[in-house]
Amino acid sequence: PFYLLTAQSLRSDGDLDLWDDYRNEEYRSFWDADIPLWKQMTPAPDGRLLSPHDPGLSLLTLPAYALGGLRGVQRLLVVVWALAMALSTLLAIRFRAPPAAAVLAAIAVGAGAPGIVYASQVYPEAPAALLVAAGLLLATNAKPRPLLMAATVVALPWLGSKYIALAALVAAVFAYQHRQDRRTLALAAVPAALAGAHYLWWHLHTFGGLTPYGTNIVYSGEGTAQIFGEHLGQGGRSYRLYGLFLDARFGLFRWLPLAPLALFGLARRTLLPAATVLITVLIGTFVSVTMMGWWFPGRMLIAGLPALVVLIAHGARRLPKTAAALAAWSLAIGAATAWSAHHGGIRLAVDPWTLGAPLPPHWLFPDFRRFGLPQVAASLAWAAALLAALLAAARVGRSIAPNGQAPPPRRQLPRVPRLLRPAD
Repeated sequence: PFYLLTAQSLRSDGDLDLWDDYRNEEYRSFWDADIPLWKQMTPAPDGRLLSPHDPGLSLLTLPAYALGGLRGVQRLLVVVWALAMALSTLLAIRFRAPPAAAVLAAIAVGAGAPGIVYASQVYPEAPAALLVAAGLLLATNAKPRPLLMAATVVALPWLGSKYIALAALVAAVFAYQHRQDRRTLALAAVPAALAGAHYLWWHLHTFGGLTPYGTNIVYSGEGTAQIFGEHLGQGGRSYRLYGLFLDARFGLFRWLPLAPLALFGLARRTLLPAATVLITVLIGTFVSVTMMGWWFPGRMLIAGLPALVVLIAHGARRLPKTAAALAAWSLAIGAATAWSAHHGGIRLAVDPWTLGAPLPPHWLFPDFRRFGLPQVAASLAWAAALLAALLAAARVGRSIAPNGQAPPPRRQLPRVPRLLRPAD
């Protein structure tokens, strides 16, 4: 609701100050709870009440909000998510995945959970996924598009400062790809540098720090360095490196059974998509306040789902029948989630794990609300199962041609003198 309230303030007052919007309860056009909308923020030193979020999403959705309110914003975000998955398909093909496998992966990820939920939830995750997909396509394209590349890199941090790392990765790949073309690098670097300087100045001027987090009640009165130190210095967060995938309530593997197939897509040619997913995991581990909040599971990984589509598509190339079965299961969970939420069976930000079938049983996954021997044992069991599956797939992969079919038997040819053989 805070992204929408900022959009409402921009529409009615042309500024980010939410004091009068709270005083006049202008949020009632989209907030139908019995209680008033609470405040996530403390007043700034100059008295303004600012949402502790970057304004990119509110600016993006402002025209849709002005025309159609909450429903207009949701419809816009559905289109954004559909574009993100379409570009993910192209990205997978760019990384030499078979087209059929790329389409299968994009559909299952996009229409499975959590994709189908965040397709219309008012969060910056879906627009960030679109920019990541576009950025990876632009960065790996042989024909340079420096101005589009700069616009993509600049837009990501305005959706959230946590996406600066993803913007940096995309920019670095683009710079390496076109390292010999100084004109292209200059056309991308100059506007990006100017926009970056403006980003830093605007945040310092508006929020008194490099991020908007200083206005959050959680970090009230703390500086940027102290906030970063609290995030990076908490060793108790390390379990999230695998908890984001394995947790019984918020883990991606439970909601998207196709996701483990990404492990079978790891190869030298997919190092960039793998690095993109890794960065989203690190963001969810060390940047986000908590991975278990009042939101639908998988939120921390949404921006990296286009890269996950690439890995899954390559896994589907190696194991097509397994991929088809897991994709069908994932789509069934997505459909059941949408149906149950629409008819009041579950509440997406409160208790979605009460869905039941076709969601996998809770006891198959460690519950990281507690951390003890059961959680360690379940995590080790998952690690052993995935390792065994990888070893089995490696044996299968050696007998599968790149098109997913068994290679033809080799014909015995007569030996040819070395000097008469064609050069490689």
